[in-house]
Amino acid sequence: MKEEITLVEQAQRDILKYISQSGENSKLPKEQELVELLGVSRVVVREALSRLRAMGIIETKRKKGTTVVVPEVFGVLKSIIATGLLDKDTLRDLYQLRLMLEIGMSDFVYMNKTESQMQELDGIVSEEVDLNARMSMAETEEEKYAIARELTAVDVRFHSKLFEMTGNKSLIDFQYILRHLFTLYYPKVKTDWHSRTLVSHVSLFNILRTGTADAFRMGMRLHLKTQFDNMESILENTATTNR
Repeated sequence: MKEEITLVEQAQRDILKYISQSGENSKLPKEQELVELLGVSRVVVREALSRLRAMGIIETKRKKGTTVVVPEVFGVLKSIIATGLLDKDTLRDLYQLRLMLEIGMSDFVYMNKTESQMQELDGIVSEEVDLNARMSMAETEEEKYAIARELTAVDVRFHSKLFEMTGNKSLIDFQYILRHLFTLYYPKVKTDWHSRTLVSHVSLFNILRTGTADAFRMGMRLHLKTQFDNMESILENTATTNR
């Protein structure tokens, strides 16, 4: 069955083909030249260019015209997640992507870690330990809720730092998405969440400091086990919240 595409989609593909042949930092023909080159209307060309601009593939500046740029791998995904308009299947895909990335990147975290990064991670872990101590002494639900929110923020910082420690630019960009995923998936007032985690952040830090890459990867897998096991219930809670 032949694929049916619109004029805008075809124009977008043709412009992408031109870009692939021209390379990075090349300048696109002017709008009217593209109209003549592609054999479509100015409206179609403008819409195609607008889509490519939104994807971060091209940028237009006054007096410089439209040029090709290196897009952020997760650029479009960031914009989509920021809207909050995600169905349960998409949320599941992103949830699973996050888990896959965190386990798969463990070797790179171990290989590329620096002493300054380890010190920063140590500070984050110490802050979490203090918060857990405060949680155990909290007397009111309001106080527990406030501490649980702080723990969520610290959790995000810990995992974001691991992404940074890989040294991989695309994964570092993923930190933005990670923050939104934590907002979606983490039950902020679930005060016993960390106590049910098989391997804590403290344990992960110690493995990263004195253990092996294999041990750290296994530790990360066990650390995320609770999220594997509770995936559907977390997603269902998210879907209900977003209705």
